[in-house]
Amino acid sequence: MYLCHLFVIMVGMTEHTVDMLKSLPLPKDGRLRLAAASSLDDAAALADSKCSAIVLGEHISWKTDDINHLFGEKTNLVVCAPANTVWPQEKLARVRHIWPVPLPDELLGFYCQQLLDDLYRQRCFWNTQNCLQTVIDMMPGFVWFKDMEGHHLKVNKAFCEMVGKPRSEVIGKKHCEIWGIPPEKYAEGEYVCLETDEAIAKDQKTTLFKEQVLHSRLGLRQLNTYKTPVFDEDGMMIGNIGAATDVTETCANQERILKISRTDELTQLANRRYFYQYLDEHRQGPLTLCYIDLDYFKQLNDSYGHQFGDAALMMVSEVLRNAFPKDFIARLGGDEFVVAIFAVLERAEMCRILDELCAVMRKHFDLDKSLGKLSMSIGVAETYDDKVSLDTLLQRSDDALYYVKEHCRGKYVFYEDIKDKLKPRMVTE
Repeated sequence: MYLCHLFVIMVGMTEHTVDMLKSLPLPKDGRLRLAAASSLDDAAALADSKCSAIVLGEHISWKTDDINHLFGEKTNLVVCAPANTVWPQEKLARVRHIWPVPLPDELLGFYCQQLLDDLYRQRCFWNTQNCLQTVIDMMPGFVWFKDMEGHHLKVNKAFCEMVGKPRSEVIGKKHCEIWGIPPEKYAEGEYVCLETDEAIAKDQKTTLFKEQVLHSRLGLRQLNTYKTPVFDEDGMMIGNIGAATDVTETCANQERILKISRTDELTQLANRRYFYQYLDEHRQGPLTLCYIDLDYFKQLNDSYGHQFGDAALMMVSEVLRNAFPKDFIARLGGDEFVVAIFAVLERAEMCRILDELCAVMRKHFDLDKSLGKLSMSIGVAETYDDKVSLDTLLQRSDDALYYVKEHCRGKYVFYEDIKDKLKPRMVTE
């Protein structure tokens, strides 16, 4: 334990009483500094540091304001007075101990020991609280202690920074008071803090919550918050402790990494891996796949270089986004794209969309001499049966695409329309 330094000034007390107090034992971490004075003014001159207690003899007259002015409002006051003394209320409110006089030695020793024990406990409590406050103030995350009614009993510096208020305006306040939320709205239970407090009170175990708060300086932040119940010695829950870590940047980095892993770097469309993952997670019924390939793309790269090829791929991806704003688009690799539509449209509507796509793409190709030879071929496969595997449907659309490239480049065909024309080895059941 840290040392507990006690400083007691005895004013107008007998030398015997001073010696009695000096002779009493303290715990091994206790240290007593004792001074004697004949008047309050002399005592004030001795109080070069905050004293733990002032003990006034029965002949020392005093006023509450004088004691507070000379020694501070938190200094313990002990007064000696006859047992029949009538005390005004304001003096009683200021006194910590009253020693009735005269006192036999055995009682004097008892009262002196009682005073030292009281001062020692106070100092140990202060040291403990100060250590706790120091520890939580060192923590970069937000820490708070609350009672069962939601009053904040202790918070750290990071918490005060988060809410943009000094500790004095936070201690004793409820969540709605700190954040400026009308009590009636907070009582509706729409706020995470209230919901998690209720969950802790119900489950009475340490729990991790995902929360969002509005930081006074940094704006909306994502928190990982641990809350744990606090119990008294009888096992009754008396409040909870919360410790929150700001994971906003971590979450943002994770999102960026996840996006990179799912996205084709050049076109910013979904990549092949994410295409399979997304459809596996979202497919529930009818599905249409449009398998798209650029005709003569290799010749473009060979003639003008990969820079022109990359520009063409980025242009195509933008046209596809505009043509299928609500559908899932992926670049499977090279000059191959696929559009997943979670429906089977009327044939006329599907043809209208594809005709418009081909027309728009043709205009873009014709605008640039280097792209003039390019065209777009599309194979379409549809199913109402979600038991048809994705690989099977993708193969059907690829079969249709192969047919287009063999017979009518720059157009589109539906697998159902040409499956009987495919060579037997190519038919996908």
